[in-house]
Amino acid sequence: MEIVHRLYAASRRRDKEACVRESDPDVEVVSYLMGIEGTVYRGHAGLRRYIDDLFRAFPDWHPEILRTTDCGDKVLAEVRMAGQGSSSGIAIEQTVWQVTTFHDGKMVGFHGYGSRAEALEAVGLRE
Repeated sequence: MEIVHRLYAASRRRDKEACVRESDPDVEVVSYLMGIEGTVYRGHAGLRRYIDDLFRAFPDWHPEILRTTDCGDKVLAEVRMAGQGSSSGIAIEQTVWQVTTFHDGKMVGFHGYGSRAEALEAVGLRE
């Protein structure tokens, strides 16, 4: 759970290299916020591109981790996200859930979900 907090802190600072250091070379990112088009970001280059894309779309993006749950090799995080779209000017504020998977102390992937039920199912739990 500590790594998830470090990853969010690094991403808020736009510190791509800190995120890369916490990640496996074959990391896979499926963002709820940026995944509308089904984009999957792969590898360290993909992780860097994800952070660039995120801040290009929402220059003032700021997440707040509300709660984390240890699920073995996965961490379920409830995250409150806010920001303003760079091209639309529309402010967003929503709660999303993220399942981050780890192997040997490195993030191997994260997947965002729009509902707690979906995220719980992804980690094999129920409400």
